Amino acid sequence: MKQPTISHLGIIGGGELGQALGRAFHRKGITVDFYDIIDDRSTVANLEDLVHQHEILLLCVPSWANTDVARAIKHTALKGKQRVVISFSKGVERHFVTMDQILAAELGDQHVYGLAYGPMIAEELAVGRQAAAVVALSDMSWFDSMRELFLKAKVSLQPSSDLQGLATCGVLKNVYAIAFGMNDGMHLGDNAKGKLAVLVLREMKQLLVRLETDPQLAEGLAGLGDLITTGITDSSFNYRVGKTIAEGIADEGIKSEGLVTLKELSEKFDLSQYHLLDALNRMIYHYEPTALLEQLLLEP
Repeated sequence: MKQPTISHLGIIGGGELGQALGRAFHRKGITVDFYDIIDDRSTVANLEDLVHQHEILLLCVPSWANTDVARAIKHTALKGKQRVVISFSKGVERHFVTMDQILAAELGDQHVYGLAYGPMIAEELAVGRQAAAVVALSDMSWFDSMRELFLKAKVSLQPSSDLQGLATCGVLKNVYAIAFGMNDGMHLGDNAKGKLAVLVLREMKQLLVRLETDPQLAEGLAGLGDLITTGITDSSFNYRVGKTIAEGIADEGIKSEGLVTLKELSEKFDLSQYHLLDALNRMIYHYEPTALLEQLLLEP
């Protein structure tokens, strides 16, 4: 069943990505309202107003805020008023709970929920350049409406029926973006980066198989596509984290979705089977020398 044309939406989280998406939609006449914990970023008085006014809600908040936001939507939305909630967060909570699992637990009995992952650098969206993402929804009958809506913002969407696989692919990409930053922070060069990309793709597919999800996602927009985008530019926060770690200037208190995911991966799996993740874990959380990365890339 075709869903109605969408002319307005709400964005929760007024940071770089939220603002960039808002500008991209606004340019095409879509009405956009924001709610953020920082008042200057909000266009409504509170989250309740945003949820009541908009059927489509985009979550552009850090992954560790998704549970609280989804729970607030659940308690705020009027009974019988279904919402479509799409998260752009690529992270996990304790015990490797992914964003799709969080949204399912909080919203699954009342609302449509989903994820959108892919190469979407905020700075490029903000100035009208194109982007792309894979979208998986709990009710895929909404996909055509979402594709039509996002095309107005110059974001092309591809569908996936594997919510868990998409969630996993997105969080792994963030971890591996740290490795790309470390490669550049150590000045290992572009040749090393080429080999690193091959190792990352192979290891990502192995993990997706281990988690009984679709390994081909690693070769698509949410895997390789996003990895190339975030592995070569300072626009990626996780890339910058890796670079500063390699340069020895990282803030001890720094927090990123990639770092959180790496910590959870080390507690969920025996990382000795995944050499690159193991090296990252040892360098970042066990203070082993960053030369481990160079040694790994020299191995046949």
